[in-house]
Amino acid sequence: MDWWNPYAWLVVICLLIGYLLITGPLHKEFKGGEPVPTIQRFYFVLGLIVAGGALGSPLSTLGHHYLFSAHMLQQSLLYFVVPPLLWAGIPTWLFRSILPQAFRQKILPKITNAILAVFLFNGLLSFYHFPAIYDWIMSGEQPLAAVFAHTLLFLTAMQMWFVVTCPDPDLNQLSHLKKIGYVVLNGFLLYPACALIIFADNLIYKPFHAVQPWFPFLTPLGDQQLGGVIMKIMQEGVFGIALGILFSRWYRKERSDEQEE
Repeated sequence: MDWWNPYAWLVVICLLIGYLLITGPLHKEFKGGEPVPTIQRFYFVLGLIVAGGALGSPLSTLGHHYLFSAHMLQQSLLYFVVPPLLWAGIPTWLFRSILPQAFRQKILPKITNAILAVFLFNGLLSFYHFPAIYDWIMSGEQPLAAVFAHTLLFLTAMQMWFVVTCPDPDLNQLSHLKKIGYVVLNGFLLYPACALIIFADNLIYKPFHAVQPWFPFLTPLGDQQLGGVIMKIMQEGVFGIALGILFSRWYRKERSDEQEE
């Protein structure tokens, strides 16, 4: 069994080199290109490294075959940590250079509508964790099913986080106060799926029924419950950081407006 996925790391390395070149010595080749702050580049690089760790390290193999808690940690990293880091690391001029103006003005505002984004991501994530759906995807009967499901969830996670961390001010649809409400709503919508896993009295996912415990203190049921706890803690932690940043920005804007008046 392969514990490391070199292809995932190859993609990460290629993206990393391309990003550092574009935001570094090649930034003058782009319209409006300007030097990117170190902290912004750090966000994007960190996002790529976390994605590589989630997809290319033993965590992926553990989560797919042995530990449900490892699977939930992998999913939490991919959907709640990687997307905001990537969006935060993309400067406005690069974002506008990548996407055609017509797409940004006519199609992207509809795709990234806040109501659509919040319900689509949380709905699909909850649907994915229905026992019958999860068992079929992870059974391996259709190898491409897992790839499709995880790709779709990642794209909708990027869509969901775009509303909060939009790199283009012209597409920033919500005020800071509305973004705070948006993040809170996201937190509430994931409660049903996590509660189903955390408070279940028996194993609800077949792929882990016959798995031998890796640790003497962690039973299969305990591993399942731990998975739900991990996802909820990761989500609440990242959303808490997002709320703190949004509240700080909202407060500074209010103070600035008062001083101008």
